[in-house]
Amino acid sequence: MPFTATTGEPARNRRTHGRGLSCVIVGLAGLAGAAGAVLTTPASPVAGTRPNRLSEPPYRDLLAFGAAFHAVRARAVDVRCDDQLVDAAIAGMVSALDRHSRYLTAAEFRRLDEQDTGRYSGVGLEVAAGGTVRGTLPGGPAARAGLTPGAVIERIDGVPVAGLGPAQVADRLRGEPDSEARLLVVRPGETARAEVVLTREWLPLHPVRVRAVESLAYIGLDHFDAFTTGRLLKAVAILKAGIGRERLTGFVLDLRGNPGGLVVQAVAVAGAFLGHGEIVRLVGRGPGNVERFALDRTGGDLIDGLPLVVLVDGGTASAAEIVAGALQDHRRATVIGTRTYGKGAVQTTFAHRDGRGLRLTTAWVVTPAGHRVEGDGIRPDRVVPRDGMAEAGYGPPLAGPSGIGGALQDGIVADDLIDPSRDRQLSDAVRRLRDGRQTGDDGLIHRNDAVAGR
Repeated sequence: MPFTATTGEPARNRRTHGRGLSCVIVGLAGLAGAAGAVLTTPASPVAGTRPNRLSEPPYRDLLAFGAAFHAVRARAVDVRCDDQLVDAAIAGMVSALDRHSRYLTAAEFRRLDEQDTGRYSGVGLEVAAGGTVRGTLPGGPAARAGLTPGAVIERIDGVPVAGLGPAQVADRLRGEPDSEARLLVVRPGETARAEVVLTREWLPLHPVRVRAVESLAYIGLDHFDAFTTGRLLKAVAILKAGIGRERLTGFVLDLRGNPGGLVVQAVAVAGAFLGHGEIVRLVGRGPGNVERFALDRTGGDLIDGLPLVVLVDGGTASAAEIVAGALQDHRRATVIGTRTYGKGAVQTTFAHRDGRGLRLTTAWVVTPAGHRVEGDGIRPDRVVPRDGMAEAGYGPPLAGPSGIGGALQDGIVADDLIDPSRDRQLSDAVRRLRDGRQTGDDGLIHRNDAVAGR
């Protein structure tokens, strides 16, 4: 059976096939709903090729592969099962294409699908290799049990964690809802081991993080999954109500460390802040194979034209770069931080019936101003290194919870660990929004500013 294109592909993995197609999106709701559209691609050649075609290129070369496969199976001193040999052959072929295309084992394919469906059953822990806790999901089982970054998990259900990679640890922490995970933990600053019993539950994989910073609203997006746009709309409404519309003076959109996700969700998020205009071009194979995503409506945007700062860094990639590039090119936001990763590839995911898959690059991302993202990334309007505390004189740390609501099961969490006094890039963004600087190249950008280079 051939590999076939799947539905619900990630942003990096979504492309509707067609030549010279111009996609004009009418309204945010219709755009977000497109995430469930079926991707169509040319049919793959069926494995049972007619015998007379084996004399034609490229099928003739498959005879050489068959001979090599037979020799390895029969004579190689290191014995491998047939599945391993086939996996290695396909992986080698795909790796010869570009730096993003890859072959997926069944386990890798399941993880990729989970990333974009947006939820999982687990305990809300982010764990590094060796069992060190890197973070907890606010309001999740682990956070409620008092686990904090720096704690070390030595055993999960009696199985030693030492020597396991992050993906293996994550797999052991996940399981059926209402099942228990028994952890042997050493908390930060302690030497004694303690057993912590957590009950797994359905959790949002990439919740939207919110925080009120004085009269400013902070929104953190860690990924673009199938729920991102809906959660963003709710988060903005929560922040407006919590801070007060008359008191609210600006927004910070944090895309640092965001590796991407669904293209249609990235387009919808950018469109929510723009309200009109081109958002991205996807340049495919062959001349004239260009898809253009644009909003044909005009009017107010999601935050009513308030100043907007977007935070980026070297971990901002793919779909997140689409958002940053569109808002920068239209002069809708001031981009602060460091240059982004530069993954301007749109990929299509192909699934095989045995669970394995392919991720092939099928288009390159170009911003509205014509900048190709691949290899170059998005360069911020104001370069601010991420390392280090806020500049002297910023002010004291934020005191206690912000009072902004949000329900974990709705995919929105009030992140009270967000603190500009401990974050150089965020403090720069807050200072600029608070001071209302609007002159020169470093000035804040409002929605009614002229569009750059257009």
